[in-house]
Amino acid sequence: MISERSVLVGGVSTTYYESGNGDPIVFLHGAGLGADGKNSFVRQLNELSDQFKVIAVDQLQCGGTDYPADRKFVNRLGRVDHVIGFIEALGLKQITLVGHSEGSFVAARVAILRPDLVSGLVLLTASSVSPAFGDDRDETWWQAYTETYDNSGPMPSEEDYIAAWRKNTRAYGRDVEDAKREAYRRAAARGQYEMLQNLPEEETNLRLYVVLQQTHIFPHLDRLPAKTLIIWSKNDATVPPDRGAKLAKLIKNSDFHLLANAGHEVQIDQSETVNSLIRHWTVKFKRN
Repeated sequence: MISERSVLVGGVSTTYYESGNGDPIVFLHGAGLGADGKNSFVRQLNELSDQFKVIAVDQLQCGGTDYPADRKFVNRLGRVDHVIGFIEALGLKQITLVGHSEGSFVAARVAILRPDLVSGLVLLTASSVSPAFGDDRDETWWQAYTETYDNSGPMPSEEDYIAAWRKNTRAYGRDVEDAKREAYRRAAARGQYEMLQNLPEEETNLRLYVVLQQTHIFPHLDRLPAKTLIIWSKNDATVPPDRGAKLAKLIKNSDFHLLANAGHEVQIDQSETVNSLIRHWTVKFKRN
């Protein structure tokens, strides 16, 4: 059973979802309209709770967690300290930390800064920490990215939001739809879309967007103390498989898995395989 809870983190009321008992695995969602912990990881909260304490947190300006008072967008680097504070507030140490999409940047940065908190790192379709190609191929995936996350028009209705997800998902289920409807309604009520319509240029310009990983991630990957599992989608145009392979080469002793028949939400589209990989990999490295 998934429980919704809250905790104060540096004065910020922070919502998170929890299920199960055992070694803790903390999940960090990506960005975009409706992004939150339950929406992104409902199938991990439900299916890994037999063996682990599964925790999915709503990061700043997402889900039920407090929004910034000035309503200005907080980028992925700005979410790092909040996640560190959240882990400390729950009294957790040596956790497995999982990041999806932009959440992978936050997860990797936390693992770099606080190896006392993170012993295992899992990165899912992790564009925000993977190297660019440095040639014309970058324009292809960036174009796909900008089309997918185009916030220039009016906010989609709930039914349009759900219809778009159903069109793209490869593993429809009522569990995910219910979580997505809940996330949409919360985002609509809190004005999240308006924030996304006013993103700073470094979030919409490829050459500026990649600066954060070049500065805060890449120089540290060859010395990353946390054991790392990388799970990639074969069918996500915004994050080509070759970028995942490039990332794996930067991290010593990382395990890289490429899954077919999965879009950006690989943890939803291939939840059984993803959960099995996380389960067996976590048990293995904990024993070692």
